[in-house]
Amino acid sequence: MNYEELIPKIAEWAHARGIDQADPQVEFMKLAEELGELSAAYNKKNHERLVDSIGDLQIALLIFCRLVGVDHKKALNAAYSEIAHRTGETTPDGVFIKQSDIEKEN
Repeated sequence: MNYEELIPKIAEWAHARGIDQADPQVEFMKLAEELGELSAAYNKKNHERLVDSIGDLQIALLIFCRLVGVDHKKALNAAYSEIAHRTGETTPDGVFIKQSDIEKEN
């Protein structure tokens, strides 16, 4: 199943369980829980759990978006539009520093 086919399936799954009518704060806490599980899987170098946690986090985020009235595609597009032409430097350990932050330091 491709990504576009999964989105309505996830919505149907959430609806069948009443999650799509839940308090957004509950789903927000689920996001935090899933992020913790992702962190543990990454730190323990458990690839299978890492894949599972990334999927769970995405599902929780999609449900949260619906609960708070945010179109996840529009949010992703807006975020990409913001970073698309961003300049800066990447440190040797992989941290990207925006040009505007570099200029603030100087």
